[in-house]
Amino acid sequence: MRLPALRLPAFRPSFGWLDNLGGRSTLLYALYTLVLFLLFALVNFPHHVLVQRVLKSIDLPGMRLDVADTRFAWWHGIELERVRLTPLDPDQPAFLEVGSLFVRPGLSGLVRGQLNSAHLDGLLYGGGVDADLSAADGTRRAAVTIDGLQLQRYPLLTSWLGQGTITGILSGVMTVENQADSGEVHAAGELALDRASASDVKINDIFTLPTVHFDKTTAKFSVQNSRLDLQELDASGPELKLSASGQIALREPIGDSVLNLKVVALPGPNPTDEVKGMLTLLPPVAKGAKPDTPHVLIGTLSRPRFR
Repeated sequence: MRLPALRLPAFRPSFGWLDNLGGRSTLLYALYTLVLFLLFALVNFPHHVLVQRVLKSIDLPGMRLDVADTRFAWWHGIELERVRLTPLDPDQPAFLEVGSLFVRPGLSGLVRGQLNSAHLDGLLYGGGVDADLSAADGTRRAAVTIDGLQLQRYPLLTSWLGQGTITGILSGVMTVENQADSGEVHAAGELALDRASASDVKINDIFTLPTVHFDKTTAKFSVQNSRLDLQELDASGPELKLSASGQIALREPIGDSVLNLKVVALPGPNPTDEVKGMLTLLPPVAKGAKPDTPHVLIGTLSRPRFR
């Protein structure tokens, strides 16, 4: 007996689907998936951990830099929240407090394929601050611009005064260079203070300055290590005109900084009786000298005196 033959179908795999693998829709879908993955990785990257590691590597003698939180801020870069630069002594007020500071890589470094520069901008005591940071050949540089800082909101100034208030709108530019090998610091800047006033400010805990207003105050200075050279300071107001130049040896705390300044103080167009009385307390100039002969201011910032 003969069994019928069985025919099994031949297995012929189809590879026709490969023809569409390189099609437009497939490539667009792959690109879409890749972009989503990169965005997800960028947004969820542990920026705060990275920032904390960078902060630990920064050596700030006598100071501490803290950042409360960090988040990715898209085209603004990385946002550092509640940035505080404080002295090591917890009882002392902060040198600087910024509620929100944006940091992004500097364009000058990126075009060279290097990540050695950064741009910072944020809000500072009612005004704004911009800074460009760079590092090359063992030198770190910073160019800082301040616009509209309100002095009455600066806590370090308030604590240093102890009594009285100083108000005004501060703007200006400053450049700082630091040599990594020697640790030398060089700085220079120009500042302008608009609509400034001082009231109930007490000197040496004994003498209270009369209330004065200054329409415009300008200053040029330079700093080398712990010495500040005041090249020019001019302040003019209705009650008083001031000009000064000289040196300040910076100390810690700041109130112990040593003064060596030449100061000219003259009555303004409309001096008050209190201002006239204060000017009579200055040491008299030599006989025959001009009224604008400078007086020498010595002592410390917290306890100044004229010689």
